[in-house]
Amino acid sequence: MATSQDFVNWVCGPELDHRYLHYLLMSEQDTIRRIAYGSVHPTMYYPDAKALNVCLPSLTGQQAIAEVLSALDDKIAANTRSAAIVDELLATRFAHLAADRPVIGLGSIARVNQRLTKPQVGGTLRYLDISSVGRGVYDFPPESNWGDAPGRARRVISQGDVVWSTVRPNRRSHALVLDDDDKLIGSTGLAVLTPARGRTAGLYEATRTDRFAAYLETVAEGSAYPAVRGERFLEAPVPELTPKEWDEFEELARPLRELVYTATVESRRLAETRDELLPLLMSGKVRVKDVEKTLQGVL
Repeated sequence: MATSQDFVNWVCGPELDHRYLHYLLMSEQDTIRRIAYGSVHPTMYYPDAKALNVCLPSLTGQQAIAEVLSALDDKIAANTRSAAIVDELLATRFAHLAADRPVIGLGSIARVNQRLTKPQVGGTLRYLDISSVGRGVYDFPPESNWGDAPGRARRVISQGDVVWSTVRPNRRSHALVLDDDDKLIGSTGLAVLTPARGRTAGLYEATRTDRFAAYLETVAEGSAYPAVRGERFLEAPVPELTPKEWDEFEELARPLRELVYTATVESRRLAETRDELLPLLMSGKVRVKDVEKTLQGVL
């Protein structure tokens, strides 16, 4: 069986740019999945890798294509680094505020699972499943028909809500939602935490702490598939801050969270642009020069 390094050693040479190889493999993902073996850990073996047929432009052409696509990915990476800096800054500030404070229940600053909806015949939604939520991030869902939505698509998510996966809380799958979209509907596998007025950023920060996650792990029920009942979130520990302290933290944190959200929306758009350009550039249907002109107004 060939390793990924074997494959790189085979194809990388004086006539193949390593960055171009990265995007070449991205563009051939569907083909690779079709010829891979196994369902749990799909594997492509060396003879199959050798059988792949791809169009290979000149080295200069490869470098030009890679340069264009890398510019988009570099901007996305810069936005991700900025978000990480904000996370660290606000976590440190909140930890300082919370140090040596008694705790109270989350219900003092938020409501849990307040709104449910029913399927809208002939309507559309953006369905957020637990698999779409990571640690501090989520994949903004595409619009789809209610007729295709699963029965667990029930929870209404509004701008400023925090979503937390009730399943396997040790994974800490949670996110602050700042999208203002009335079609955003979450799975019943998500707890939707709606902040009290002026507590949006504070609520999110309180749910990011180790103490909060440890509590959820303690009250999770079930061994193979541990899950937390929605009402248990109301008792989750948050620091007992004064109204003034909550307000001052919000004044600091909310604008920074808005900046991160703006960068996130930009990254979504850049990723969509990259994914649209990838097959066009790889197939030669569009020229690099034409793309560069278009991207001047994007980057």
